[in-house]
Amino acid sequence: MSNNILKIIFNASTIDGIIGKDMRYKPSMSNPTLYSSFPNILFIPTIKLSNKLFDKNLGEDDIKKIFLSPNQFDNFLTRVSENKSYVPLSISQAKKKGIIYNNIKFILNLFFSKDSELILNTNKFIINNYQWNDKYTLIPVPGKKTPIVEVRITFVLHKGEDLSFIDSTRLNCMQNKKSIADDYNKLVGLKPSKNKTSPLKYNITSKPKPKKKPKNKTVRTTTTTYNYNGGKKNKYKI
Repeated sequence: MSNNILKIIFNASTIDGIIGKDMRYKPSMSNPTLYSSFPNILFIPTIKLSNKLFDKNLGEDDIKKIFLSPNQFDNFLTRVSENKSYVPLSISQAKKKGIIYNNIKFILNLFFSKDSELILNTNKFIINNYQWNDKYTLIPVPGKKTPIVEVRITFVLHKGEDLSFIDSTRLNCMQNKKSIADDYNKLVGLKPSKNKTSPLKYNITSKPKPKKKPKNKTVRTTTTTYNYNGGKKNKYKI
């Protein structure tokens, strides 16, 4: 049974600024009802993914489940192998040919298309878009030939159940404004502009500060200890 995994670490921002950093994506964040029993996105690093590999009758959720259920994933690989739809490659060959990059992009577009839902700490958001710097990390797994593939992305989100044209335009303008500022800073040798952080009440990763416990007052007491030595009583104060 295959256990190749695409590990996704993400930041999330809205029009109010960054609301979460360095969070790990779980399929249940996309659909708590359908995907709650699937802990990871399964990944194919050495077979180039394309829509041609999937039955035309399959819906989007059906295709997603192929990359969530180990049984469906293995069945998919078996069918592709039987149809001779690919030539087996090594990890290094797949990396050189851009297959790993292609497959990451395929998965990200499948799960995080515009208007898709994302549930973060019971708060419902709509994805306007995601940003990926085209980089990935191969993490070796002891005893396994295939490594875990890790990527880092940023979601641009809208809170609520609907993303209107105006909401999307505002988010796009926010991104374009920052992109222009970053390009200018790079041109003149300045550091990239810092991302705005949302107010604390909107931040999904912030935790309320625990109430300080009242300090117990320390009462100093003097204890007298008596030590008898050779019939003499010696007194010590502590």
